[in-house]
Amino acid sequence: MYGWRARIGLITPMSENAEHAFHIYAPEGVSFASMKINFPGPTPEGLIILTDQLEATAATYKGSDMDLVVFGCTSGSCIKGVGWDQACIDQIERASGIPGLTTSTAVLEALRALGTKKVAVLTPYPEATNEAEKKFLEDNGFEVTNIVGMDMTAYTLENGKPGFSNADEYFLFQNAKKMDLKGADTFFLSCMGLTTMEIVDSLETCLGVPVVTSHQATLWSALRHCRVGAKLPKLGKLFTL
Repeated sequence: MYGWRARIGLITPMSENAEHAFHIYAPEGVSFASMKINFPGPTPEGLIILTDQLEATAATYKGSDMDLVVFGCTSGSCIKGVGWDQACIDQIERASGIPGLTTSTAVLEALRALGTKKVAVLTPYPEATNEAEKKFLEDNGFEVTNIVGMDMTAYTLENGKPGFSNADEYFLFQNAKKMDLKGADTFFLSCMGLTTMEIVDSLETCLGVPVVTSHQATLWSALRHCRVGAKLPKLGKLFTL
């Protein structure tokens, strides 16, 4: 029987990255269902349109036997500032009747679990979205020593929308290596649209500080909210706690 340890519902923008990563890396006995919402783009305006769809999408899980419903979008769940992640959780729970979680909430939990005080952040977002994410993190008690948006021009789709899921591990790893980590005690690679699980362990060895990614933190937090305390050392220090 699938999901004998936990059944988790996902709500994500139009990409299969989260499901793919979670099905590969989650421990045995954890299953995932998924709903998609339209993603106009990673600008603040586009992210607000994205989150306007959250409550109606969460309602599709009402009456299901999920243990948790996760809004798997980092910038979308922090774009309106401190407390917005909890507001998104409230929408999920009101609409579905199931406990909720967001990626931003998971990242905050992960940073606190690691004892983070100062974090360097790498994203695929435009400057305005980076500023919003920086403010969200700082208003939640973390000093952002550096936040950099990668040049994603090569991964823009023909229709002009971002193709973050097409960014390969080499591109992400090399951009991470270039980061100025001076003063930072943790490195955060933000965005659920990126393929990051495969590089967490190597990045930690390379950078010499704990690494948090949106996928990794979301899976870690979701499992623990479902009382699945699996330790997965290949997914970084976070998964050894």
